[in-house]
Amino acid sequence: MLLRRLPSTAVSLATAALSRRSTSYLLSSQRRLQSFNSISFYPTLSFRSFCSTSEISPEFTDLITDQSSKRGPLKPGLYLVGTPIGNLEDITLRALRVLKSADVILSEDTRHSGKLLHYYNIKTPLLSYHKYNESQREHTVLKRLKQGEIVALISDAGMPGISDPGTELAKICVAENIPVIPIPGPSAFLTALSASGLSTDEFTFVGFLPKHAGSRKERLIASASETTTQIFYVPPHKLGQFLEESSLIFGDSSSGGAL
Repeated sequence: MLLRRLPSTAVSLATAALSRRSTSYLLSSQRRLQSFNSISFYPTLSFRSFCSTSEISPEFTDLITDQSSKRGPLKPGLYLVGTPIGNLEDITLRALRVLKSADVILSEDTRHSGKLLHYYNIKTPLLSYHKYNESQREHTVLKRLKQGEIVALISDAGMPGISDPGTELAKICVAENIPVIPIPGPSAFLTALSASGLSTDEFTFVGFLPKHAGSRKERLIASASETTTQIFYVPPHKLGQFLEESSLIFGDSSSGGAL
């Protein structure tokens, strides 16, 4: 975790992309994060804590389906499902119900998402959907949605469409009057921000910085002029570059540490 305090109230908060590549946060704060495992459950269910390396029994997922199905059948449409950002326990029962009930699950990386489905004994077919094939997949997915299917979309970690594939598909569905149903779940930058001690009244989510050095510098300069909390996604292998470039723009008034 990056700990960084910028001059005045222009504070930068950086969060690493939480995916199979990293499960660490980069935060501009002088506090250390503490981990909390919160489990959402229905009153009729008793939940036993389990290790993330274990596997949930079929009886448990069947119980989830039985309880949640009492709320009525899912309606056809595109479901944007939030998934864990590092701990497999951080998923809602509603998300599990949707993933188990869907006709197909669109996944950024089927191998990565397959571990989540295996953990919860979910047998729904996976279909790859990522930035390299999303334009080709959209026609097929749209056809299935118009036929009345339930399509779930997940990213490797967090909410789909937030610095991940999904935005364009949701946009198309809205234009075609196809229901788009968000299933709330973990979000890396909100999780980090909530525990950072930085101002949450106003903040800017910048996401990933541009690859081109000139454009990246322009974006950092724009962030440095803001008085609100600034949030960046920084891949671990680019952390050194980010620190070097941001220190030149934000100044030397900082303190650092690693967690």
